Amino acid sequence: MAIINGCELPENLLYYLEGNQMTWIRVEGELATVGLTDPAQTRAGKILHVRMRSPGTQRESNKPLATIESGKWAGPVMSPVAGVVEKVNEKLDATPSLINEDPYGEGWISQVRFSNQAQLSSLLKGGEALKRYQEILTRENIRCIRCQK
Repeated sequence: MAIINGCELPENLLYYLEGNQMTWIRVEGELATVGLTDPAQTRAGKILHVRMRSPGTQRESNKPLATIESGKWAGPVMSPVAGVVEKVNEKLDATPSLINEDPYGEGWISQVRFSNQAQLSSLLKGGEALKRYQEILTRENIRCIRCQK
């Protein structure tokens, strides 16, 4: 686990950093689990509501997978890969702040079944991802904190 400006960034994940997106992706076979990174949840503030696309919904890459609302921000979480929403984290309906409390564990958002492995080549990993995060976190002066219940 790398820590930059107090932000946790697991080195075993893939990262999607397009526009203002800061999502992580864990790939298991043809299934990609997607969630917000520690820097993204910090920037959003305490998450108050999550609206996720339903299982069975086809999503294109860089199209909304979910919408997040916090006390200071509302916006989309874009899908890093094209595919079909396989599963959503139903725990977020009752406890959306799980994204703040445990962004890489219980706070995952959706799982997308994708069929084109080539899509993964555009995602960042390891040292390349950490270098980009270092640049972004320094430039935007982001220091991570975890919102409490």
